[in-house]
Amino acid sequence: MMRDSERYLAQAEAVARLAARAASPAEREVYLSIAEGWRKLATEAFRNERQDTGRPEEPRSFQAED
Repeated sequence: MMRDSERYLAQAEAVARLAARAASPAEREVYLSIAEGWRKLATEAFRNERQDTGRPEEPRSFQAED
């Protein structure tokens, strides 16, 4: 069963792929903003999951990308 954090991160990646194919810079920015929202939601879900399981560290896939 996929955790919420994994589903949200998958959504972020899917939207980021849409950004890469955007027809205009404005459209790209909208997609990137949405992807960032999914990443933030994934990070928060991961923190909640970690509290439930006691896992001490965040996986690299949840670190911010610049």
